[in-house]
Amino acid sequence: MGGWEGRWFAKRPTIYFVDKRHQVFVSSTFEDLREERAAVIGALIQLDCFPAGMELFPAADDDSWTLIKSVIDDSDYYLVILGGRYGTLDKATSKSYTHLEYEYALSTGKPTIALLHSNPGALPADKTERTDDGRKRFDDFRSELRQKNCKLWVDGGELALAVFTGVLHLKKTRPGVGWIKASEAADDKLKDELLRVRGEMDSMSAELEQARRRNPPAGTEELAQGQDRTSIVVETSERAASRYELAWEEIIRAVLPRTFGAAVEDGIIASALCSLAREKAGNQGDGRLPALWGHPVVSASSFGKVINQMVALGLIEGMPDPGNPSVTRWFATLYGRQEGCRLVAVRRNLGT
Repeated sequence: MGGWEGRWFAKRPTIYFVDKRHQVFVSSTFEDLREERAAVIGALIQLDCFPAGMELFPAADDDSWTLIKSVIDDSDYYLVILGGRYGTLDKATSKSYTHLEYEYALSTGKPTIALLHSNPGALPADKTERTDDGRKRFDDFRSELRQKNCKLWVDGGELALAVFTGVLHLKKTRPGVGWIKASEAADDKLKDELLRVRGEMDSMSAELEQARRRNPPAGTEELAQGQDRTSIVVETSERAASRYELAWEEIIRAVLPRTFGAAVEDGIIASALCSLAREKAGNQGDGRLPALWGHPVVSASSFGKVINQMVALGLIEGMPDPGNPSVTRWFATLYGRQEGCRLVAVRRNLGT
């Protein structure tokens, strides 16, 4: 099932719900951003997330760096706060530990959010870099962060809001593994059984949907169809109008096959109706036939009546053209294809 019908999918049933919490690694300089880190951690706790960060690692040495990397690995998301400082440099790399943590998170493919102060130049001097080298490193790092997923803030309130929107977006677009209570962790056999049952339910739902769409909608037995008759009006460039009495079966037989392939515009259906009118006029030896060979147009009321009836009978459906939403394209439903094939199929010769 695809193309214009791709919107019909069986809804996956929910078997059970597990309370899952995500771990977020919070990276930043420390002394200058104590209040800001508290605001971020508070927001994460309200989001049912576990915050992890440098409070756990008081010493900057090789052993702590190994531990930091392992905690980043175990985290679902990485969040970096940048105020006005670049931070303490690692002697081996001449990069700050915040910078190293960010690079490591990127290298492991960890989903990241950068929270940047919108105007670091307005911060107090004791919260900014004091040397030209420090300011250059800070500016370079800030530019690097702006190339990825980043949000701006001025105070703790904006920072908390940025955390809410950023983390909720990541949960939706980049769902993490998360943590669950041990009491909620099902054993492997139960998991396999749940997956098997859900697969069977998905399959049955899809089959039911297919079966439903292969049958006419409820109530169509009360609608005009088959040999019931109606009229269509065809107008010409000379403003002449001709009315043709037709059976609905004739109309449907002429129109429906046009909608079997790619979805078609109004003009294709109108053309099918005009062709049917020509055929009808020719069969009847109608003196109006020559006029129809000009530029015939099905009247708007007749076109609308045909479209509405075929939609009501469950034979066709309309969708906006993706390239031009003001244009509607029409395609046969599964039931419409089935009914259209029946109408044009070769009948048995029951004569003797």
